[in-house]
Amino acid sequence: EKEKAKNFAISLGNKIKIGINIEGSFPEKSIQKKELEKICIGLYNNFTNIKIVILTQPEKLLEKKKLILDLGLDYVVTSYSTESIIDAAALIEQLDLIITPDTSIVHIASAFNKPIISIHENNKDSYRLWSPTSSLSKTIFAKSSYGIVNYSISDVVKYANTFLQIIESKK
Repeated sequence: EKEKAKNFAISLGNKIKIGINIEGSFPEKSIQKKELEKICIGLYNNFTNIKIVILTQPEKLLEKKKLILDLGLDYVVTSYSTESIIDAAALIEQLDLIITPDTSIVHIASAFNKPIISIHENNKDSYRLWSPTSSLSKTIFAKSSYGIVNYSISDVVKYANTFLQIIESKK
């Protein structure tokens, strides 16, 4: 799994690699297409030396490829099909920044101390239990206590851009 992930990362060139997981544990916890588009464009407007990787599971690969085709952004690609949590972890280890709803991806990225922007429903008890533990992390809370509805896309972009400045200075 590690070799496959390294080869994939190499294929993306010498770019800052941003992983975006759009899938939540249920549909209301997912990043929607319009939100994804605004996030991607917002990041690229400030950092053109990026490649955005949309994380995907085998059964969703074609759906994600179509989504990316519809977006028409040449700096956005799908990940290879991660068959297991080990595949996903190996891939996340190769990425520079992770943006995700509150899912297991937060914890995998935290285990590798990756910079994380997490999007969480407005539920402080849940956040207290499941918050990211990376040294660079920021959580954006939705206004909704159920799902990630009405969260600040501009805050996602703003904090991601802050982390990208730090990542870029280390490269």
